[in-house]
Amino acid sequence: MVLALSGLTAPSSGATTEFRLVELRKTWTEARSYCREAFTDLATVEHQSANDELLSAARRLGDHAWIGLYDNRAVGWTWALGEEDSTNQYSNWEAGQPDNKNYGQTCGAIKPSGLWIDRFCQVLRPAVCYDEKGPDDYIIVAAQQTWYEARAYCRSHFTDLASGTTRAETNRISSLLTAESWFGLHRKTWAYWSDRTPNSFTNWDQNQPRGRGSPVVACAALHTTTGMWWDVDCDVENYFICQKVYSRQQQTFKLRFKSRADMTDPALQQQLLQQLHHKLETSGLSDFKLRWTQTDGEAFHKEPKTKKQKDVISSKEALVRHSYSNVEFPKLNLTQ
Repeated sequence: MVLALSGLTAPSSGATTEFRLVELRKTWTEARSYCREAFTDLATVEHQSANDELLSAARRLGDHAWIGLYDNRAVGWTWALGEEDSTNQYSNWEAGQPDNKNYGQTCGAIKPSGLWIDRFCQVLRPAVCYDEKGPDDYIIVAAQQTWYEARAYCRSHFTDLASGTTRAETNRISSLLTAESWFGLHRKTWAYWSDRTPNSFTNWDQNQPRGRGSPVVACAALHTTTGMWWDVDCDVENYFICQKVYSRQQQTFKLRFKSRADMTDPALQQQLLQQLHHKLETSGLSDFKLRWTQTDGEAFHKEPKTKKQKDVISSKEALVRHSYSNVEFPKLNLTQ
């Protein structure tokens, strides 16, 4: 389906998020607790203009001030093959792993014992590929490669790097090994803000983030003179910047679709939201959230057929709730 929107206007200038500098010295965790109690959360910065507002709020103190970005080495590990976050799933880390030694170990290797270990992605070692169509599920590639080279090779010649999502998979892979080898486990650093917003914008200073030892959690701070970000020990006491997110208006639209597709499929519903989200952004809107509104447990409902519609594909409709700030929608027209 292709969604086409027309008659949309850009949002007006009223801001929905306000940054507040708190001139109390606290650790990052203490600052987050304070912000959540007194405001909304530690500051989330998603674009350069927001970073400029942050710097303005900090009044150029010449010191660091905590913001909401952090990096937890124990979470966010995912599989190259596309499986979701493995944090709460099966894992087989060696004792003390992942330890992020010397900072930046974001790729996973598996030992002949079956234990996992985090390594620097640029180190050369063999790899284990997975082939969903081949006679053998797992293929050992003896050539010494970086993790990224190994992933590219596996995707070119087979399916992808192997995943160890269960004990059985891990045991099968390890039984083939004679040396520590790359498999599909890897992690994106500095992936989330305190309010769980995925991180897509950074403003690190030169040689940052550099890591300090091998902390479980690393925290980001704004340098209040330059506006650049620093990786600072989370236990240091700094001033901090909170954000206050004001309540948003909501508007509900009823959409009608004609399709032979199964509109109850969550994947299809998510695809429609993504397309609608893209169209809104390309039309000049930026500060909004979309979700389906369910009635009787369903988002889509068949429209009763009239006599003239007996030979026509049943129409289906859904409610989509649009959260926004000062946005006007004179007309919303979607076509397949």
